[in-house]
Amino acid sequence: MNAGLPFGWRVSTALPARGRLQQFRLQDRVAFRCTRCDREKTSRLVCVVAGNWSSLLCNGCYGLLSKEQASSSAPLAAQALASAAPTQVPASVGVARGSRADQLRKNIVELAKLLRIRAEEGEHRLAKADLKALTALADENEIVVALRYAELLAKGDALVAQVEFDHRSHHRFARVAGILAAERGVALQRLHKRYAKRLAAVRAASEAPDHLDAMVMQHVGGEAFRQALAAVLQQRGLRPGALDVPASGYWAWLADSRLDPAYAEGALPPPVRELRRMDAQAFLRVLHADAYGTRPNGFLGHPAVVERWHAQSGRVYSHLRAARDQSAAEFETSGGVRAGARPDRLQADVKAVARAGARRTMSGLMLKELQLRAVRLHRTLPMQRLRAECLTEAAAQLARADPKLGALVASACADHRARCAKVNDPHPCATCVQDVAGRVRQHRTPQRVEKLPTPEATLEAKVDQAIAELRQQVAGPVSTAADNPTAFVCPAARERLAPETPAELAVVETHTVPDTPRFGYAWVTEAGEMHTGVGAAANPQDASVQAVCRAALEIGENQPRVHLVSRDPEAVAYVQLVLRTGTVPPDPGFSLSDDTVELLVDVASFRQHISVHADLCLRPHRGAETAGYLAALALSAGEGRGAKGRLRVELDMIARNLGRGVGYEPTSPDEESDHAWWLSAQENGPSRPHELAWRTALYRMHIAGGWCALPEPRAGESWQEGRLRLRIDHEETRRPSVGEVQEVTVRRRGGQWELADIRWPRGLAPGVILTFRRRPGASMIKARTALLPQPEQVDGVEFLHRYDAQVVTRESAPGFDQDREVPDLSDASWVLRALRKLGYLSVDGTATLVEEALVRNCLALGLPRHRASRIGSAVDQLLRSGRIQRVQGSLDGSGRPWYPPQADRHRISLLRYVPRVEAVEARRATPTEWHPHRRGFKVPGHLRRLPPGAKASEERIEAFKEAARSFQIVERELPDTHTYVGPHEKKR
Repeated sequence: MNAGLPFGWRVSTALPARGRLQQFRLQDRVAFRCTRCDREKTSRLVCVVAGNWSSLLCNGCYGLLSKEQASSSAPLAAQALASAAPTQVPASVGVARGSRADQLRKNIVELAKLLRIRAEEGEHRLAKADLKALTALADENEIVVALRYAELLAKGDALVAQVEFDHRSHHRFARVAGILAAERGVALQRLHKRYAKRLAAVRAASEAPDHLDAMVMQHVGGEAFRQALAAVLQQRGLRPGALDVPASGYWAWLADSRLDPAYAEGALPPPVRELRRMDAQAFLRVLHADAYGTRPNGFLGHPAVVERWHAQSGRVYSHLRAARDQSAAEFETSGGVRAGARPDRLQADVKAVARAGARRTMSGLMLKELQLRAVRLHRTLPMQRLRAECLTEAAAQLARADPKLGALVASACADHRARCAKVNDPHPCATCVQDVAGRVRQHRTPQRVEKLPTPEATLEAKVDQAIAELRQQVAGPVSTAADNPTAFVCPAARERLAPETPAELAVVETHTVPDTPRFGYAWVTEAGEMHTGVGAAANPQDASVQAVCRAALEIGENQPRVHLVSRDPEAVAYVQLVLRTGTVPPDPGFSLSDDTVELLVDVASFRQHISVHADLCLRPHRGAETAGYLAALALSAGEGRGAKGRLRVELDMIARNLGRGVGYEPTSPDEESDHAWWLSAQENGPSRPHELAWRTALYRMHIAGGWCALPEPRAGESWQEGRLRLRIDHEETRRPSVGEVQEVTVRRRGGQWELADIRWPRGLAPGVILTFRRRPGASMIKARTALLPQPEQVDGVEFLHRYDAQVVTRESAPGFDQDREVPDLSDASWVLRALRKLGYLSVDGTATLVEEALVRNCLALGLPRHRASRIGSAVDQLLRSGRIQRVQGSLDGSGRPWYPPQADRHRISLLRYVPRVEAVEARRATPTEWHPHRRGFKVPGHLRRLPPGAKASEERIEAFKEAARSFQIVERELPDTHTYVGPHEKKR
């Protein structure tokens, strides 16, 4: 009865069996995972299903199954393997017994609500029981699924707010979605580490009989041994590969092992068998109905179906996301809320996408559990005995065919056992096989070794050969980086690309820190697109492989084919091997992390669309140099939204300095959620290494509301809600200025940290940058503005202090001075407002918008529909006056406009607003003009309300009509309650 008992477990008492279930009391407490509820347990009491110690139940599941045994129609072992009630998204809200954590574990929707409240309003809005439950669930699968569900719902709410023209809610929901995505990434890392520990524990707790001779023969026998082993498996009725855990098809492998009847097809519940027999289209219909919640199917989580579920869930998620985006576009073009419509269909699609995305995450996690179950069965004593018997029979056949080899292996193994201390281990001499096989190869002729290569040697030879081929390809007369420093990639690497196939060319680089797993990566396309990120890897080669895979998948979302270039030949050779074979070979000569293996599997499924090449020039070309710098910047930027904003600014500045050849990514209105960023160590200065320093660009809402954004805390730092003191030194002259000390409040609102209750100094204009400094633990914050070397005017607005050009473009758009939701503007001003409010911004404040989308964006901002036909003439007027430009640009795969246009992209007409920046000559202050900026300025024509009973003169009415004909103001009749004030110059 104790056959297959895990190593180190000792049975104290065997309790009476109930059908196929039997409980055992052990001498010591052990940690195991229940195969029914799929939870980690620690107990002395365990239940074994059908005498198989790889199928264990906890005491609670044993009690439930023993009560249902009499009335159950399905085999009890199948019930033990299936989840009793797989977690549904969304789940029905009901009264659940047990702790609060158990309730949330069974109700993903409620768990997602709590996580969203925590991200949006802070932990103080949650009850203590909820906080305790979230802490208890932090390392479980349910927390990741709920975070994904909450994240996709927040993204969907942001999309609904966007088509309803609720920009404030849109930015708030988008910020919450970013916070939830970051939390999900951290939770996934914890789960991966936990999974690796469980996998290592399963492998360490197993035992196997001594079959060193057979394992050595497997290493040195080559093709002859593989043929003998195939014959042995065929005689036993087993499939090839039945002795080792496969890379996919885990349930089929478990069923083929025949070690547990619970894995047989007949033991499965009827709904599971029906799902397995469905064709592809019927199975997709089941997944769609499950995503929309019309027919939720809990049996999708059964281990026999979960692999197929996970393989198809990505397709369903992509289809539903496209349907959601189509619903949003149709709702927006139909007039939306302005036409009295309700986004009911869009909201239903949003929920379906959230459910499908969460279910996809769930299927991935359950697939890893199925993989762990396969490894656990593989490590049981019956499976190890079967493996040893088959290998021993194959080795005996080979020894009979080649007696000399058999005698050599037997002699080497006997000598090793006589002096090895691992002969009594649970897996006797399992780690010594390579050494013994190496000694056997030394005693054989070189010709014989070449005829019988080992699998590992074969793989290493393939990788070495691939690297040698790469080096040979660039060994000829190739122009190096020194000869052509401005080349984007190595000319030899470019020649190896297929010119007849249109594809995106990108260079991938990584930056690692010795003795740490973290690395930064970046890819830069020749068209000018860039992306950065950070990750964890086992070694530099693993980091390069992971970066290449991420670049391939990220670029491949919008491009039909991708050419990637890297300077790591080992990583390139291994990825090329994966692309050629469509599989992930083990032991590439360096360690691979679990994340890398998962990415390689995804890349292998798209291998027809990806090619990878090596650049082995001594010095990096321009693309590699740029990508390497960005990778180092990404690694040093740290974590949090503040760091993300700082990295975005740095990306813009780098691209600006590198020139038009690389280009930089313009910023859309949806990406302007970071108003504060941390200063780098170089900007902070070497004299203040421990001082916290950050910068904020003021928006009009900051000045009016008396608050500003704080950057998200970096690793090891945190903000605490409460009262602090603030001193703002606002320099209006070159003389030092010290402001008064005031009390302010640190708060968290809408998922963002803020500094509130601020009394801003007079004269602060939107766009001005303030630098804040605070010593760790101190209650005083010092803020300071910085004077420009020379005052500047931006489209007539004068600035004495350093400013953010992007913020100035947005905040000083026409209509900013009107206190109304829809401003009263001329047609030309509506064009400028749309460009400056909704255009894509570059770092210098230039705004770009697709010309054919101009009218739609004007309507989104409130332009009356009857005036839409006049926008074309207003554009012509602005073009003639030089206020805007019409240029030929291009659109990338995400719909983002680029100027200059990207190579090999469709040309499209763009409208560009370029700020007019003029230097202002500073003058010495006089008694009548005490400040440099107190000088005359021009006032445009405008309307002025008259006192009650007053009327405009005929002269003013005629001047108004003349101004209307010249498009200086809105063309209409002068209201009776107003008069017209013509353009004039005002003196101060």
